[in-house]
Amino acid sequence: MESSEPIELRIGAVANGGSCVARHEGRVVFVRHTLPGELVLARVTQETKNFLRADAVEILEASPDRVPAPCPFSGPERCGGCDWQHVAVPAQRRLKAAVVEEQLRRVAGISREVVVEEVPGAPDGLGWRTRVQFSVRRDGAVGLRRHRSHTVEPIDECLIAHPEVEALGIERKRWPGASGVEATASAGTG
Repeated sequence: MESSEPIELRIGAVANGGSCVARHEGRVVFVRHTLPGELVLARVTQETKNFLRADAVEILEASPDRVPAPCPFSGPERCGGCDWQHVAVPAQRRLKAAVVEEQLRRVAGISREVVVEEVPGAPDGLGWRTRVQFSVRRDGAVGLRRHRSHTVEPIDECLIAHPEVEALGIERKRWPGASGVEATASAGTG
């Protein structure tokens, strides 16, 4: 089934791991870069005997919660670290809460309303990650791995990294001979 020809999908509920669920010819498809209710063209990226994985490559009918991704490295076949850049922040929180509620109900038999709160100091959902593991290509260029891949996507900044991590300038340096660079900052003290 893995093919370069996109398939048209109506997107259903949110799933764990940054995807939403759709069905194609009776099979479950986990589709990244989508929102519930959207109609998309998606390219299958993986096929297993039980399900497919796909990336939305064109949005035919957009959700009202869809926004332009603030990060230029976000999207199909790009950096794999930001699953919800294309979603308005209040909707991101609702989707994440729905995933936790579903897991509590399905795994633990607990029915409970979940509220995902704002990360302190990050009302726009950016600048909160205090630990970032960068990968380095053979040529010394630094970046982040693509989703479910070992391929390094070179970047010059990470919008979800804490400002103290960004202040280190790791993405703007070459790291010949390294396979990775890890940066950690304390949100409280830098």
